[in-house]
Amino acid sequence: MSPAGHLNWLPIIESLLIGVLVGAQREAVKPSGRVGVREFVAVAIIGSLCGMLENNWLTVASLLSLVIFLTSFRFRVDDSEGLGLTTDLALLAVFCLTFAGSWDDFTHGQSTAVGLGIILTIFLEAKDKLRKFFRETITQVEFSDTLRFLALIFIIYPLLPPEDIGPFHAFNAQRIWMFVILVSSVSFIGYFFEKFLGQSIGIKLTAVLGGLASTTATTSTFAKEMKEMPEAENIYWQGCTIANAVQFPRILAFLSVVSPNLAAVALWPLAAAGVAGFSMAYMIHTKKLESIEKDRQQIDLGNPFTIGPALKFGGILAVIIFVTKAAAVCFGPQSLVWTSCLGGMLDVDAIAVTVGDLYHGGKLTNTLAVISLLLAMLMNAFFKIGAAASMGSKRFGIKVAASFLIMFGTALIVILVRGLQ
Repeated sequence: MSPAGHLNWLPIIESLLIGVLVGAQREAVKPSGRVGVREFVAVAIIGSLCGMLENNWLTVASLLSLVIFLTSFRFRVDDSEGLGLTTDLALLAVFCLTFAGSWDDFTHGQSTAVGLGIILTIFLEAKDKLRKFFRETITQVEFSDTLRFLALIFIIYPLLPPEDIGPFHAFNAQRIWMFVILVSSVSFIGYFFEKFLGQSIGIKLTAVLGGLASTTATTSTFAKEMKEMPEAENIYWQGCTIANAVQFPRILAFLSVVSPNLAAVALWPLAAAGVAGFSMAYMIHTKKLESIEKDRQQIDLGNPFTIGPALKFGGILAVIIFVTKAAAVCFGPQSLVWTSCLGGMLDVDAIAVTVGDLYHGGKLTNTLAVISLLLAMLMNAFFKIGAAASMGSKRFGIKVAASFLIMFGTALIVILVRGLQ
């Protein structure tokens, strides 16, 4: 009721909407009509009245009556059609949602109830797709690994100490684990799309998604496939160029989270390098070969939510942070150039978050931070050039090197022309 004693019809209308939405979905799924729109609307009205009257005894009695009705209903009907518990739970959900939407003490209760009602209907409607997704597309190992990783995010992360500890105050467990979550989550985007879109996508889109997840894995895979199909050398060269061009906006995305100020400083050189890479990929002359899409293997990216790779990245990041801070204390900030070169051969993402963290703490100049980033990426590029030459061919390695030369050359020109402000 409103304070003036007038009946507020809006909660009732929204409750009816929730009842009709969910009830219509159940009616369509169970055409026998045993539990459909009428029953869901009735439950919605009861829930709405209980919420508006705010009478505890009425609410408890109504909820118990609903549970008793559902229990007795199951004994009275033939379950040969496999009704399951979904409809029962949906009825209880509608009661709770309409109660919450009509309760005056629940701030934003009406919008919350309608929103959750729509979400409930969407999930009920997506039954077959969800079943196929979780039973056929997702493997048991991937599902278990993802659950463990999510448990570490929401259970372990809040328990980690937020203070800087250890020699040179180099270790901050909570911050390191936050970076692990950040990098793994971005990598999972590429892994997710590459796995679920699979071979139905072309090499160009595979290169983009692989570049999000792992440029090294993508470059190595394309090099091996090129060796088996030399006539498609330019196609795989184009794919490697696209994948490694994606790395520049990917690093910018990390920096925007770790240190937005450094992301603003590095925007022009990194963005220019990425644009140069995509432009070069566009200009590479390729011819369509139908056999490529048919015979191409899926990139083995590895589930980034597996505990092993996550802990490995965390360990590498901790070592790089320690070495970087120790070198800065002993030899000055200029030593970051050498530690970035060494760290870039292990993991560019770890160097990116380390440099971003140091810059955010006011320990690096604009020039030193950006040059360290580019040097780390350059050293990592040397490793990928070697992989392209050894797993593919010497000629293929030279072509990949030419792509990197264009990208890093463009970044250097932008720095020389615009400077770093």
